[in-house]
Amino acid sequence: MAIGACIDDIHLKARTRGVLLVAVCNDGNKMIYPLAFGFANPECTESWTWFLKKLYKLIQYPDCVLLVSDQHNGIFSVMEVIFLDAAHGICAYHLA
Repeated sequence: MAIGACIDDIHLKARTRGVLLVAVCNDGNKMIYPLAFGFANPECTESWTWFLKKLYKLIQYPDCVLLVSDQHNGIFSVMEVIFLDAAHGICAYHLA
């Protein structure tokens, strides 16, 4: 059984001015639930490396994963290195 996860970031406007890195999935009832999240300052390759390494440890069978993102350079370059056997997809909204 494959797991599909969407990963992205949200820029925080508060005093910290960091980013919230998130990974979300759908459950059996098509409801969205958070799989993992982390705070970083700022969005960069090092932040995504840290986050995706933690996500990799969380997922028991990383070869059965489909990761969907907006293919930001920071996300995509790190995703290819850490999730070698996972399928990678692009968000249809960002593709359009």
